[in-house]
Amino acid sequence: MSANPELPVDAERWRLSDGALRSDGKRRERRRKADYLGQVEDVRELWNRTNRTKDDRAALVADLTVEWEITRGEARELVRHAELFQRDAVREVAAEALLSRQHLVVMDKTLAEAPEPDREKVEAALVRYAATLDLGQFKDVAQRILVLLDQDGKAPDDRESARPKRTLTIRKRRNGGDIDGFLDLESLALLEALISPLAKPTSAEDPRTTAERQGDALVEILELAAGCKDLPEEGGEKPHIALTMSWKDFQEQRGTADLAGMGPLNAASVRRIACDSTILRVVLGARSEVLDIGRASRTIPNAIRRALIIRDKGCAFPGCGRKPRQCHAHHVVEWADGGPTSLDNLVLLCSACHRLIHHSDWTVEINEGLPVFSDGHGRWRKAG
Repeated sequence: MSANPELPVDAERWRLSDGALRSDGKRRERRRKADYLGQVEDVRELWNRTNRTKDDRAALVADLTVEWEITRGEARELVRHAELFQRDAVREVAAEALLSRQHLVVMDKTLAEAPEPDREKVEAALVRYAATLDLGQFKDVAQRILVLLDQDGKAPDDRESARPKRTLTIRKRRNGGDIDGFLDLESLALLEALISPLAKPTSAEDPRTTAERQGDALVEILELAAGCKDLPEEGGEKPHIALTMSWKDFQEQRGTADLAGMGPLNAASVRRIACDSTILRVVLGARSEVLDIGRASRTIPNAIRRALIIRDKGCAFPGCGRKPRQCHAHHVVEWADGGPTSLDNLVLLCSACHRLIHHSDWTVEINEGLPVFSDGHGRWRKAG
C-alpha cells in the first residue's frame, strides 16, 4: 500500500496502526462478551441442579465468590442473569447477538419491574430490540416500555412536588474529595443541560475522558455561579474561598497556603487562583492579631476584560474553542512578580488551559500584541 501523498509517512503509518488498534479492540470486546455469556450459561446449569430455593441461591453465590474469585455482588448478578437465561428467547438472542452484560442488566431490571400479566409481551419486545440497538438506545426503549405499561404513573404526592428528594454528600480527602447525591428528574435534566455544552471536547485532540470533561464542566458552572450578583450572603459576604499564606512565600512561590476548611494547598496553585481573583491583604502581628486590612481590589477591571475578549475572542490556547465567559484572565508576567494588569500582559484562558500554563512546560508571551504559546519544542498562535 502506498503512502498517502498528503500525509507524512509517519502520519500514514500511525493511521494504519490506529485502524489495527480499533480492529483489535473490537475483537477483544466480542471475546469479553462471549466469555461473560459463557459464565452465565455455566451458572444456569449449576442453578438447575438445585431446588432453586433461597438457601440454594445463597450457597451458589458463596461458591461462585470463592471458586471464581469474584465479589458477592458480581456473583449475585450472575445468578440473576442465569435465571434470565431460563427464558429460551433471551438465551438465544444473547448468544446470537453477543449481548453485553449491561444489556442483560437492563432486561432483568425491566422484566422485574413490569406487571406480572404483561411480562411475556415485555420479554418479546426486549428480545426484539436487544439484537439491534446499542446500550443507550436499548435503555431508552426499556424505560419507554415501562412508562407505556403505566400510563397514569404512581399516585401523585403533593409532598414530592413541594419538596422533591434531593441529596448531596461531600467527602473531603487529602487531594480533593468525592461527591455523591440524588436529584429529581427535573433538576437532573437542568444539570445535564448546563453541563452538556461545557463538556464538549475543545478539539479533536482533547485528551480528556468524558468523566473528566464533565468534571471540568461542573467546576465551570460553579465559577459562573460564584460570579452571580444575586448569590445570598453568609456572614455578611458573598460566597468565596479563603486562602491564607505569608506574603513572602507567595512572592517566592514556595511553601503552602491554608485553604479554608480544606487544608494545605501548594504555592503554584495559589498563584493560578490569584490570576483572576479578588485579593484581600490582611497583616497579622506575631501573635496572629490583625494589625491592618488592605482594601479588596479586582485584579482584572471590566474594561480590560472587555478588551481581552475583543482580542482573544475566547480561550487563546491553540485548538481550544472555549467561550469568553468560560475563561480566566491570566497574567503573562505574574502579578506577584510585578506584572502589570494591562492588555499587553494578559491572556484569556479556560480552566483546563490555565492549569496547563501554571503546571506544565507550556508558556505564553505577548508578541506583536497577540499571545504566542510554546511547549518548549515549537511556538503556536491560535488560528484566526
